[in-house]
Amino acid sequence: MLVAAFNAGGAVSALSTPGKSDGLDEFLTTDEVAQRLRVHSTTILRRLGAVDDADPERIPAVRVGRVWRIPRREFEEWLARSSQAGRKTGRQRRLF
Repeated sequence: MLVAAFNAGGAVSALSTPGKSDGLDEFLTTDEVAQRLRVHSTTILRRLGAVDDADPERIPAVRVGRVWRIPRREFEEWLARSSQAGRKTGRQRRLF
Protein backbone atom coordinates (compact mmCIF):
# COMPACT_ATOMS: atom_id res chain seq x y z
CA MET A 1 0.00 0.00 0.00
CA LEU A 2 1.35 3.44 -0.93
CA VAL A 3 0.78 6.57 1.16
CA ALA A 4 1.72 10.26 1.10
CA ALA A 5 2.44 12.34 4.20
CA PHE A 6 2.29 16.10 4.76
CA ASN A 7 4.54 17.85 7.24
CA ALA A 8 3.68 21.02 9.19
CA GLY A 9 5.10 23.28 6.45
CA GLY A 10 2.86 21.75 3.80
CA ALA A 11 5.66 19.83 2.10
CA VAL A 12 4.74 16.37 0.89
CA SER A 13 6.78 13.27 1.64
CA ALA A 14 7.14 10.91 -1.29
CA LEU A 15 4.82 8.01 -1.83
CA SER A 16 6.27 5.09 0.03
CA THR A 17 5.49 1.94 1.87
CA PRO A 18 4.47 2.65 5.48
CA GLY A 19 7.33 2.19 7.92
CA LYS A 20 10.02 2.53 5.26
CA SER A 21 10.17 6.32 4.99
CA ASP A 22 13.72 7.63 5.34
CA GLY A 23 12.80 11.34 5.07
CA LEU A 24 15.01 11.84 2.01
CA ASP A 25 12.16 11.90 -0.51
CA GLU A 26 10.48 15.08 0.67
CA PHE A 27 8.84 17.37 -1.88
CA LEU A 28 8.56 21.17 -1.87
CA THR A 29 5.74 23.26 -3.29
CA THR A 30 6.34 26.00 -5.84
CA ASP A 31 5.55 28.58 -3.15
CA GLU A 32 8.22 27.16 -0.83
CA VAL A 33 10.83 27.27 -3.60
CA ALA A 34 9.77 30.82 -4.52
CA GLN A 35 10.19 31.95 -0.91
CA ARG A 36 13.60 30.32 -0.70
CA LEU A 37 14.81 32.02 -3.90
CA ARG A 38 12.95 35.27 -3.16
CA VAL A 39 11.10 35.34 -6.46
CA HIS A 40 7.42 35.15 -7.45
CA SER A 41 5.88 31.69 -7.70
CA THR A 42 5.02 32.34 -11.37
CA THR A 43 8.75 32.65 -12.07
CA ILE A 44 9.27 29.21 -10.55
CA LEU A 45 6.48 27.74 -12.67
CA ARG A 46 8.20 29.05 -15.81
CA ARG A 47 11.50 27.44 -14.80
CA LEU A 48 10.25 23.94 -13.96
CA GLY A 49 11.24 20.90 -15.97
CA ALA A 50 10.94 17.16 -15.65
CA VAL A 51 13.29 15.50 -13.16
CA ASP A 52 14.89 13.48 -15.97
CA ASP A 53 15.29 16.58 -18.21
CA ALA A 54 18.94 17.16 -19.12
CA ASP A 55 18.57 20.97 -19.27
CA PRO A 56 20.68 22.30 -16.35
CA GLU A 57 18.76 25.57 -16.25
CA ARG A 58 15.44 23.90 -15.42
CA ILE A 59 14.39 23.26 -11.83
CA PRO A 60 13.72 19.51 -11.52
CA ALA A 61 10.05 18.85 -10.73
CA VAL A 62 7.27 16.29 -10.86
CA ARG A 63 3.72 17.08 -11.87
CA VAL A 64 1.05 15.51 -9.67
CA GLY A 65 -2.33 16.17 -11.22
CA ARG A 66 -2.49 19.94 -11.69
CA VAL A 67 0.24 20.87 -9.22
CA TRP A 68 4.01 20.70 -9.40
CA ARG A 69 6.19 19.25 -6.64
CA ILE A 70 9.92 19.79 -6.43
CA PRO A 71 11.97 16.99 -4.85
CA ARG A 72 14.00 18.60 -2.06
CA ARG A 73 17.18 16.62 -2.82
CA GLU A 74 17.16 17.45 -6.54
CA PHE A 75 16.38 21.10 -5.81
CA GLU A 76 19.34 21.35 -3.40
CA GLU A 77 21.62 19.74 -6.02
CA TRP A 78 20.33 22.09 -8.75
CA LEU A 79 20.91 25.10 -6.50
CA ALA A 80 24.46 23.96 -5.68
CA ARG A 81 25.25 23.38 -9.39
CA SER A 82 23.86 26.81 -10.30
CA SER A 83 25.94 28.60 -7.68
CA GLN A 84 29.10 26.62 -8.57
CA ALA A 85 28.77 27.62 -12.23
CA GLY A 86 28.92 31.27 -11.20
CA ARG A 87 32.05 30.72 -9.09
CA LYS A 88 33.88 29.05 -11.98
CA THR A 89 33.43 32.09 -14.21
CA GLY A 90 34.41 34.47 -11.42
CA ARG A 91 31.10 36.30 -11.37
CA GLN A 92 27.65 35.80 -9.95
CA ARG A 93 25.42 33.94 -12.39
CA ARG A 94 21.81 34.98 -12.62
CA LEU A 95 19.47 32.13 -11.89
CA PHE A 96 16.51 33.89 -13.50
